[in-house]
Amino acid sequence: MELNENTSEVKKEKKFPFLKKLEMMMEESKLEDAKKSKMKRVHKKGNSQIAKKMGEEAVEMVIASEQDNDENFLEESADVFFYYLMALHARGFELKDVLEILKKRHKK
Repeated sequence: MELNENTSEVKKEKKFPFLKKLEMMMEESKLEDAKKSKMKRVHKKGNSQIAKKMGEEAVEMVIASEQDNDENFLEESADVFFYYLMALHARGFELKDVLEILKKRHKK
């Protein structure tokens, strides 16, 4: 069973290589100079600022979802997803931690 889970994880990383790279960049940004990295500046402001920014972007996404502009909706969705990942990483988690919860919920 362990082999299948590892194999599945490798397949996911191959399917979405940029996602793994983005998460690695978020972790590395915690160590970088704040002047050089937007991600570092966001991390430095703390969890409440990340949550605030994620909320602002979520509102923009909701508004965009009610309009007839798919490109804007996708752009706002990307912003929400980015800050969501930032919030996860600020608390020491990764997207795979959330996906595991979803996976468990759907096994029931």
